[in-house]
Amino acid sequence: MEDGPEAAEGQYSYAGKTYRLEEQESERWRVYDGDTYLGTLAQTDATSNERWMHYSSTPAGDEGASMPTTDDWHAALRHLIDLADE
Repeated sequence: MEDGPEAAEGQYSYAGKTYRLEEQESERWRVYDGDTYLGTLAQTDATSNERWMHYSSTPAGDEGASMPTTDDWHAALRHLIDLADE
């Protein structure tokens, strides 16, 4: 089984920086750059049409926004980090 965000809890390295993932609740993680809250990474269940997990990321301040999903949790997390760096 491929690792998921659970494997990155504590720290995640990307583009030469280290970020912190903190489990907020089951299948939902808060992402930090140091003490700065970047947003949330969430896992959604598989569906009958797509039998794999999906992930979405929501930037801080946009918690109510509907964000695109992907089956790659790394891509969802990197999307969140890239948005914060803009």
